[in-house]
Amino acid sequence: MSIEETLLRFEKKYMFLYEIEVNGFPVYTCFRDRVNLLLSGDETEKKVEYENEKGRVYPKRILDSFLKLKKFKKAKTLIFTSTMFRRDYGRNLAAEYLMEKYPESVAFEWPSRTDAYDIAYFQDPKKDRYCPIDFYVLVYKIYSYIHRKEESILEGKCRQRLIDYFSKESIVEDTAEKRVIQMLIQEMPKSYASTAISQQLFRKLFRKYKSIEYAIDFWGSGRENIIPVLPGKFEAIELQHGIITEFHPGYIYPTKANEKCKRFFARTLLLYGEATKKLLIQKSVFTEEQIEVIGNPRILKYKQEFGESSEKRQYILFTSQPFEQDVKGAEYYSEMIPILQSIQKQLNTDEKWKKYSLAIKLHPRENNGIKNKYEENIPECKVFDNATQLYELLGKSFLHITATSTTLYEAALFDTPTVLVPYQGYKSEDIFGFNVKKIKNKLPDELVESEKYEDYLKYLKNQTMNYM
Repeated sequence: MSIEETLLRFEKKYMFLYEIEVNGFPVYTCFRDRVNLLLSGDETEKKVEYENEKGRVYPKRILDSFLKLKKFKKAKTLIFTSTMFRRDYGRNLAAEYLMEKYPESVAFEWPSRTDAYDIAYFQDPKKDRYCPIDFYVLVYKIYSYIHRKEESILEGKCRQRLIDYFSKESIVEDTAEKRVIQMLIQEMPKSYASTAISQQLFRKLFRKYKSIEYAIDFWGSGRENIIPVLPGKFEAIELQHGIITEFHPGYIYPTKANEKCKRFFARTLLLYGEATKKLLIQKSVFTEEQIEVIGNPRILKYKQEFGESSEKRQYILFTSQPFEQDVKGAEYYSEMIPILQSIQKQLNTDEKWKKYSLAIKLHPRENNGIKNKYEENIPECKVFDNATQLYELLGKSFLHITATSTTLYEAALFDTPTVLVPYQGYKSEDIFGFNVKKIKNKLPDELVESEKYEDYLKYLKNQTMNYM
């Protein structure tokens, strides 16, 4: 039985978890990924720690947030996003696409943990269409302190409800299942209580927004705390925020979950491609009427404004990933670095590959400590941080390498083929929906030959179009 099947079997047994909701939001959905890890035996108590690069609070963002919360009360479309999506020249291209698609809209933007993205808001020529959420972040700390007794009561009631239900079940002998139950009893009530208090505050902040026609969630930025308590009748919409595979904890749900929390699933999905649409109709709770295929907004907007790179393709590009969700994340760098060292040696010595340079693009959640790790171990490579535009870099790359990054799809659309480094038993068919060339310690020589290179690129582009 696969990990995904194990999760769905667990949820079928304990379907009542979907009934524990706050204003229609089932709190359990925040824990599905973690439950999946525990059932598979991959999550342990030890976590990989990542330093927080956010050094200070910006009073100006808080002031802007306070003033603009009132300014946009007549907006018809509310878009909820984060500054972490300001990856392209300090702009949020996906949010801009949505603003064009839905007139009379405003994008509410959560701060990220990276100072550069938060600061970029002030240089954005379209900032009049954005409202920072920083004021809420500040007020919530005060509000939750004032309501700490109420929050504690809510937490206690939720925990008792979980204990009472699980105690009615027969003795659980499966060790992994026991760990899941213990985790849920310990952690889920905290989330339930904080969500309830948070919703109370957002209800107050948005009480004068009487003209809402659409509320769009982008990467879970409003689905939990804001959209459930917005006033009036409106259409809830969710923009796809990554590639959706046959099991994605944010999109693939058991059929009966819809019966337990209809309000949560009553939303329109804006998807990248037809293959994803077909997958969700067949494998999840969504119907054809709930889905609109629009393509990838970020890519569409980028190509519209910046076009294709005309520069020489000089890089062999590796896209790094944080893997901070469990202890195995610590192994990622120790496994990847020797492989990259071997590739760097190949580029130095093999005549067929000498004209290319190894480049590493950090993930937005990877910090300077990770950058230093790569530079210390592979001094000849070029490490690009979040200030470098991914799409611009793809246009300068001959080949893209990754372990599991869905940059594979974006690379194909920028005429850059991808090869995979096998990692932790991940299968390309499970991650991407189709087979991808794999490497061990060296680049495949056949891709230097133009015909095979072009054939492979064509294959990847054809497959990608189903998903993007």
